[in-house]
Amino acid sequence: MAFSKSAPIQLHYQLANELRNYIQSGSWNIGDLFPTDREIMEKYKVSATTVRRAVKQLVEEGWIERQPGKGTFIKKEPIKEELGKLTGFFEEMTNKGFVPKAEVLDIIEVDVDEALLKKFLEVKLLNEEKVMLIKKLHKINDKKLIYVNSFWKLEYGKELAKYDLSNTGVYEIADRFLNVQLTKAEETISAKAASKEEATLLDIKKGEPVLLMERLSYQDNVPIEYAYNVYRADRYRYNITLHKNQINKEIVIG
Repeated sequence: MAFSKSAPIQLHYQLANELRNYIQSGSWNIGDLFPTDREIMEKYKVSATTVRRAVKQLVEEGWIERQPGKGTFIKKEPIKEELGKLTGFFEEMTNKGFVPKAEVLDIIEVDVDEALLKKFLEVKLLNEEKVMLIKKLHKINDKKLIYVNSFWKLEYGKELAKYDLSNTGVYEIADRFLNVQLTKAEETISAKAASKEEATLLDIKKGEPVLLMERLSYQDNVPIEYAYNVYRADRYRYNITLHKNQINKEIVIG
């Protein structure tokens, strides 16, 4: 949404989104001088308090850094994750030189009953009475990015539960140690409002916009994992470049 004083969203939140999007567009490089508070105030016709709160948010997210006596500088550029290739989060981020981590919240067997399917309907496609649920928080450079609910067929989930899932991705473990080769996946990305649980875990407010990625992964045309992953919308962006005879896709993560 474009910056608008009449919109029912706090100005500092809108301004932070506007400035973040400008950084993500590639208009600045790492080390470039960021506009001064006064320049931002004059451009957007907002108060010093609004600017300070917006800039503080971008500093906390790691986009910019203030250097006393020198100014404010661009600190990082977006992470680009390729779509169209079946890789896990850890593999993709490591290949790009980032440090992925996971905080394992729970690994538990759950019944595929009416209560579970009311929230995660697609789990029924695993065709199991019980599944293994792996709940994690994925982080980039210690910044929270994704709340993961990963449901596995029980035979594979029991084996995955034996490994350290905080420093290695489940797809890599499945491939290297369990002889599980994922051959394809069906994936959808949509928008939603953060639930109370999701907001608490991702350090945002309940109801704030988040992106939902749902993925059904297969081995030899048999579905073995369903993932319900919630991304912080302020640190994740999905871009598509269309050409006449091809489609280039990428995800940009802040």
